[in-house]
Amino acid sequence: CLKKKKKFKTTVKKLGMQPLQDIDEVNMFKDDSTVIQFKRPEVFAAFQSNAFAVMGPAETKNIMDILPELLQQLNPKELQSLGEKLKKEMPKDVKNTIKEEKDEEDKDEIPTLINSNFEEVSKKE
Repeated sequence: CLKKKKKFKTTVKKLGMQPLQDIDEVNMFKDDSTVIQFKRPEVFAAFQSNAFAVMGPAETKNIMDILPELLQQLNPKELQSLGEKLKKEMPKDVKNTIKEEKDEEDKDEIPTLINSNFEEVSKKE
């Protein structure tokens, strides 16, 4: 392991990468709804070539398993993208349940007055 680490750092230096400090976690999202998650990794970057290198122990997890901690880290655009991805992955019965709950909520809403004045309508009753 020590030999691999030295080789990695040598390669990183050859590529002109600089270490990035204070990175607590790196998540790499895959198309199959899994995430490769690195906790406390060593991260190097070469901004001029838009290249990054990550080294450290990694775990592959299902996106649903780490969703609560992910939500705290995402910006609005990333949240929207994640929401779209989750909708595609959601089982059909869960989608139907959510739709039914939304329909029930819509029934509870107060209807809007169309082309009427509230006070005039209330006087008639």
